[in-house]
Amino acid sequence: MTDCGFVTRQFPSEVSLDAAKVYAILTCEAPVGSYVVVDAGGRSYLARISAVRVADIYAVANAPVLTPEQERAVSLRLGPTTAELELISECAGGVCAPPGTPVPIHAPLRRPRQGEVVKMLGLPSGGVALGNLALPTGEELRGEEVFLPIDALRHHVLIVGTTGSGKTVLVKEIAYQLARWRAVALDAVGHFYHLAYDGVEVRVVLPVTRRLARRGLRAVARRAAAKAIWRGRGRYRCRAFGRGGVLTRMELEVEAQHGRGRLQVYPWALESGGILYDLPRAIPILSQQARIFYKRVLEEAKRLSGASRVDDLFKFLTSPAEDQRGRPAVMYEKIGASLGLHASTMENIVRALLALVETGLVDVEGPGFKVAEPPYRRALAGYTVVDISGLGTHQQRLVVYRILDAVYKTARPVTAVLIDEAHLFFPQTRNEDEQAFLEAHLTRLTRLGRAKGIAVVFATHMPDDLNDVVIQLANTKIVLRSDPRVLEKLGVPPAERRFLSKAERGVAYVQSYAYRHPIYVKVAKRTTHLG
Repeated sequence: MTDCGFVTRQFPSEVSLDAAKVYAILTCEAPVGSYVVVDAGGRSYLARISAVRVADIYAVANAPVLTPEQERAVSLRLGPTTAELELISECAGGVCAPPGTPVPIHAPLRRPRQGEVVKMLGLPSGGVALGNLALPTGEELRGEEVFLPIDALRHHVLIVGTTGSGKTVLVKEIAYQLARWRAVALDAVGHFYHLAYDGVEVRVVLPVTRRLARRGLRAVARRAAAKAIWRGRGRYRCRAFGRGGVLTRMELEVEAQHGRGRLQVYPWALESGGILYDLPRAIPILSQQARIFYKRVLEEAKRLSGASRVDDLFKFLTSPAEDQRGRPAVMYEKIGASLGLHASTMENIVRALLALVETGLVDVEGPGFKVAEPPYRRALAGYTVVDISGLGTHQQRLVVYRILDAVYKTARPVTAVLIDEAHLFFPQTRNEDEQAFLEAHLTRLTRLGRAKGIAVVFATHMPDDLNDVVIQLANTKIVLRSDPRVLEKLGVPPAERRFLSKAERGVAYVQSYAYRHPIYVKVAKRTTHLG
């Protein structure tokens, strides 16, 4: 325990409904943002230094300076270092609450004991470990570990940070801790295979395009192994399993400079019979009008053509036809006329089918095998990486929305969904139809999913491109180094933006309903990290 000063009589000790402040003379070095404890009889107060001032006594006395030469001629006589303290907690009898009584004048200040700050802040003692408490300057407080309780996770988390701020490291650390329950990581880069080297049984849902399948089983296995090995040399062994001509699973053993790992790979593709009627929930292209009549158009096209595959239905709808007046037309125009639908509605439906065809993820076949959707209860049973790296944006969105539907249907407490690069899948949009599509998915996943135990962690370095609904839904925000404009949008107080705009890697500002007061955390790195 180190003496650090005392409460001064120069300014009043104030506690009001709006604020709780006190001023002190400092006798130790303590940067802005530091925590100190004020002992006052049977009570103790946790305070945070919000400002530090030092002044020459002539300046305090308002002695005028007439010339620059006079300024330099008079030797400096510095007064004591004065600090403004923000009172955070008042503790008595082992119970801490927001300050309700003023601090006595001349009450002594001291540095906190190890673990004392966490206790006086009333921080949770269990859950997902984020790291240790830190100061805005980045200094880490050893022995002051910070946890985010599981219940707070179920009220969803938003992690924001610019490139190189430590955002992805934090998401991967959270994934590591959630792996013992059920966690699904939507991996747009290929960063989340790494837990295989930490003894975690990793399941990989691997989308297989028609192009990849045509290259054979070995190419599919090599695609998964390349991500697991990451960069550098390594080797792998693979066993493939199938049923009824469908490639159902691959067991992958990899050995690289990072160590050895085992992965269960579930090849993934869609079949026309499973996706055609679900298309309005899978692609955000259809207008409200097209959604209403989509099923009727689909059934009419299937009746007239006898086709059941997406490719064949698209070809049929865009094939030549004659209308009732003998003029050249295409088949979707003829069907639209028979159903009394506007041409723009039919064109919208045809574009949606074309978008599905162009993904190359429907009715996928390779030499001697087919690829279909895996049994989700098995594929999503533990820690699962949905590898969407290497896919185009439209392909990624198709996979993500379909997988999120499967997560919702098979959810059990606790099911965590980690969405890195969240702005790619839940973008800000002015299109009313697309906005309605995104809000429907978000509402189901977050609001309805919360009752089923679903916890969503959104992460992005581009919050301006992220749908505002996500920002509103996330009751915990973890903000790493970011642009001042971004910090303002996220509601970070002006006093903290100066530090966060230039924060070192891994320093995060955390606002959560689970904490009585916002805090800084230094993210801890405990696992193998690739990328």
